[in-house]
Parts: sequence; C-alpha cells; structure tokens
Amino acid sequence: MPDPLPEFECPPLNEVVIGVQFEPLKEFHAAHLGLYWSQIRHRYPFTEEQPPLAPQVEPPEVTARVPAISFQSGAFIPRSWFLDATKNELIQLQNDRFLRNWRQIEGTEAYPRFPLLIKRFEEEWESFLVFLNDQGLGRPSVNQCELIYINHLEPGSGWNDYSELEKVFTTLRTPGGSGFLPAPELLNWESRYKLPEERGRLHVQLQPVFRARDFKLILSFNLTARGSPEKNTEDEIFAWFHLAHEWVVKGFDQLTEPTMHQLWNKKQC
Repeated sequence: MPDPLPEFECPPLNEVVIGVQFEPLKEFHAAHLGLYWSQIRHRYPFTEEQPPLAPQVEPPEVTARVPAISFQSGAFIPRSWFLDATKNELIQLQNDRFLRNWRQIEGTEAYPRFPLLIKRFEEEWESFLVFLNDQGLGRPSVNQCELIYINHLEPGSGWNDYSELEKVFTTLRTPGGSGFLPAPELLNWESRYKLPEERGRLHVQLQPVFRARDFKLILSFNLTARGSPEKNTEDEIFAWFHLAHEWVVKGFDQLTEPTMHQLWNKKQC
C-alpha cells in the first residue's frame, strides 16, 4: 500500500488546472464551441473568449528556450471559457485543448481537494468525448496531460520580505559573506524535475505577481506537471494524472519549510 500523501488543512492554494492537449481537430470550427456550450449551459451559464494557447510538448532532454510561435491557418478559432454560476470552476476549450479549472475569486473559498476535482474533470471529459462523437469529429489523440497548482504566498504570513525566504523554502537561503547586498527587491526562481519512466516533468516556478483581486504584490509559487500518458486510453490518462498529483504534492512538501507547514496545518500521518 503506498504511503499517504502530505495533506494541508489550509494550503495557500489559489488555483488548480487539470487538462489534456491533443492533435488539432481539423473539422472543429468556432460553431462547435457554441454547440458544446448549448449542452453544458445549465451547468456553466457564463462564457468568455480568450486567445488560443500555443501547443506545449515536453522534450526528452533539456533544450534551449525558444519563444512559442503559433501559426493560425484558416479561420481563427478562439479558446472559450465556460464558467459555472460561482465562476470558481470553468472549462477551457479550443481545437486542441480541454482543461478544467478550480480557482479562488474572493480568496476565502475552500479547496475542494483533488479527488473531487479529478472526478469532475473525468465526467466533463467523457461528456466532451460523447459530444465529439455525436458531431462526427472523432476521438482526440491525446499527446500531453497537464496538472497545475498555483499557490499565493503573502508577505506577513510566515515571512515579511525577500531576505526571509529561507523561512519558506528549503532551497533558498540568505547570502553569507560581507553582507554587502541588501535584501533583493524582487526574486524569480525556476527548476525542473524529471518524472519517472520518462513520463514528463515537474516544473517549479516562483515569481512576484500583482494579484488580480486586490493588486497586492505576492509570490506565486507554481508547480506544473506536464507529460504524456503511455497510451491514449482513459486508464492511462488518469494514471498519469495520479502520478502527477503525487509529484506536485510531495514536491510542494519537500520544497517548503516545516515552519510553513505548521502555518498551513499539515496533517500528521
């Protein structure tokens, strides 16, 4: 029996994204976005249009960063958001992506937990597959899966400025020596870890951002698992998501300090 995953009663979690990328559906047109919305509108009554996301594929080895360039052939097809009544949960859809988000709006909403979110994603994904079949668009060929956890770390909650980040993260410490440099004004950090059996990578990123709901400068601590399932089957796709969830949660636990774990009410196994 596998060891239980670390669990926090009050995690600093602001958003979770669960999604799949697939080969572009060549016969998928903008009209299909409206047809799909008509089937889910009773659950997702609001909609917004966003620019399409560029394709992302994890390479076997580390490569030089190249800016993403997206070439649009034929008519422009946007990415649509379909939001529930609370706007805390939404589906994102374009001709090669299907994603489902949970997010905070007010900042006080409780995290519903991964088992519930992955169940809701599975239900909506299966419903989308039925829609594609009914429209004669075929079954999508999934080439990447993605799980993103976005955490918001506020100054005053276990740390006050960038000289104290060693109180938050196990991999950061204040420079020693002469003490010439003051505390940094801003700080960015990024690292990548290979998932087992070439299943993809865990990307970890720390960056300062102005939070949309209150324009407060906070640290966004993001953990993104991205990779491909062994086969294009439902069992393999969801096996990948459970592996990704394990790495995101254990990675978060290992990269953050026990003093912060007390603040987030880490449960004792």
